[in-house]
Amino acid sequence: MKREKKITMTGKQLEKEIIAFLNKMSTKPGGKKKKSGCTLKHGSACALGTCIDNEPRVTPVDFFNDGMTIWIAGEPGGKIANIMRNPKVAVGIYEPVDHTVTQKSLQLWGRAKLINHKNNPKEFQKRLKAFGIKGAARGMMEMLVKNGVIPRGQEEAVMETIFKKFNFIRIIPEKVILLHMDRYNPPLKKIWEKGSATVKVAGI
Repeated sequence: MKREKKITMTGKQLEKEIIAFLNKMSTKPGGKKKKSGCTLKHGSACALGTCIDNEPRVTPVDFFNDGMTIWIAGEPGGKIANIMRNPKVAVGIYEPVDHTVTQKSLQLWGRAKLINHKNNPKEFQKRLKAFGIKGAARGMMEMLVKNGVIPRGQEEAVMETIFKKFNFIRIIPEKVILLHMDRYNPPLKKIWEKGSATVKVAGI
């Protein structure tokens, strides 16, 4: 049975806490590497939920964030097809469960929009650079050349072909639940909703 718990916190204060959590958990650009391969610093576990015709689909993905906005790099596939027909999505972000430490996890509901080189080339290129995806792709191309998968000199052409089919999934949140799992206290939900100046807090 749920217990309501009073707490002094505004929507803006909870936004700051949510952003701090996303900043900690998200994938980030990596530094320069001597070895070939992906240069991204991959974040914690993230699952993207989409649905069409009453058929849900959950996809494990990397995510980036810009404040509370979630960005997911998406190649062609079922999640992209679903979003094109139904932009309502849900996201779960979490660490592996460890009952010996205090943990947080996040559930987010919002609307997704596809950003690609055709519909918004300026924003698309900006995000490729900001999130370190171009650098990571070059590292991967270098690895493929070393392994004989693609011929040397074809890296840029292969990257261009890939990015023509590439999408960013931008998700603007409408509702967020930040769950506190404290080893010394009952679990606690902090609920943020778009347009609301107050925070709902409930014990589980």
